[in-house]
Amino acid sequence: MLHKFITALQFLTVFRVKKDSEVNENELARSMAYFPFVGFVIGIILVYADKAFQRLFPDTISNIFLILLSVLITRALHIDGLADSVDGVMGGYDHESRLAIMRDSRIGTAGVLSILFVLLIKYVCLNNLFDEHKTAALLTAPAFSRWAQMLMMFGADYGREDGMGKAFVGHVRLGGLIAASVITVGLSGFVIYQYDVRTATLAAAIPCLVALFTVLWRWFVVRKVGGVTGDSVGAVSEMTEALTLLLFVFLLSER
Repeated sequence: MLHKFITALQFLTVFRVKKDSEVNENELARSMAYFPFVGFVIGIILVYADKAFQRLFPDTISNIFLILLSVLITRALHIDGLADSVDGVMGGYDHESRLAIMRDSRIGTAGVLSILFVLLIKYVCLNNLFDEHKTAALLTAPAFSRWAQMLMMFGADYGREDGMGKAFVGHVRLGGLIAASVITVGLSGFVIYQYDVRTATLAAAIPCLVALFTVLWRWFVVRKVGGVTGDSVGAVSEMTEALTLLLFVFLLSER
């Protein structure tokens, strides 16, 4: 269990617990059930970083550093996937040409705009969340976004012949997905309850809407490139993280 968690942590973040971090595809595939737990770890780091930044800067400045930290923790892995995915699905004329665009190391206009749009949503949302509400959002958003990655990959066909995502896409086990779903939703609901954030509404709305968005994004990607890719999995992580923050702001604005 610990080995699988460490494998997931080392793949999804900059942290290296073991010096010898070489793992095979089977080990990577088995670690996927722990992706949401890595999200919670990232959330805990962001909460404490937020408290430290707020001692030095006003909220509008500290939130910039908070977003930068979240990108650095993940080595910009997911945000790179977002840019590549949007460039691909917005360009090309068939599956092969779109996949070629996604593989291109150069970033296009659509990719740049997608990064700016997602980061802007995160920044504006963080500027409108305070105290307990912000803490709850920072803890749960990374977890839900990694849970969305599992949903995206479950039972999916891989869109390429090779690539980083080949070890993951289509290899999520039903038992692992169910266990991760129960724990992710349960822990997030507990966090929301602890911070007195409209428990029933948020706890029910966020996983449902994150799942719905993931299903729609997966359908769109499969239609455009013929399958799920590692880039599209990274993209769904960034977009659902922004969506979770947006839902916190939207649902709490009625209070």
